[in-house]
Order: sequence, then C-alpha cells, then structure tokens
Amino acid sequence: MTPTHPRETSGDARRIDRKYARLMLPAIMATVMSCVMSLVETIARRGFAPDLVPAWLTSFAIGVAVAVPTAVLVAPIAQRLVGHLTGEPRRWPVPTASAHPRSDPAHSQREKSSCPGHSP
Repeated sequence: MTPTHPRETSGDARRIDRKYARLMLPAIMATVMSCVMSLVETIARRGFAPDLVPAWLTSFAIGVAVAVPTAVLVAPIAQRLVGHLTGEPRRWPVPTASAHPRSDPAHSQREKSSCPGHSP
C-alpha cells in the first residue's frame, strides 16, 4: 500500500482515536511533570545517594497516581478559565471525521486536482 498523502504512512491504522485527545494531553503532561518534579524533589531530599533511583521511582509512581487523575479532572476547568481570561470561546474543539484531511475523500480528490502536473 502506497501512501496517497506525503505525511500518510501505513502505521496510521494503529493511531489512537482523536476523541481521546482530551484525556491524553493532560495525562501526558501530568506524567512528564511528575517524572521531573519527583526527580528534583528526591535529589533535593536525599542528594545523589546510592538509593536515589529506587526512591525516585517510588516517588514518581505515587506522583503519577495522583497527578494524572487530577490533571484530567482539572483540564476542562483550566480550559474554561483560559478562555475567560483571553476572551476565547469556552468550547474544546471536537474533531469530526471530515476534520482530518486524510479521512475526507473529497479532500484528497480536491488535493489531486489542485496539484500542478497531476491528472485525476
């Protein structure tokens, strides 16, 4: 199978559905922040002791268990607050099937017909 779009690959079928973006973004951010903050806090408390890695991983596990659910629950509130402070609309963009160019057959036909030197 050859890609029809320059950025399209055969691995697209394994991607996570876009409807989970609302959960994934805060979960990824919380995980990364927990990793960094638990390492910094563990080094600040213990220094570069021989048991640094096990202590850090324990702290990281506890931090992720608290941070991810908290971030997922707080993200919509934070989004509304940012929208209020900036004057942007409160709604989170909900992707539709045709919002993604590769999933819209009409888009690929328009793209082909608009490319110079390409005959449909």
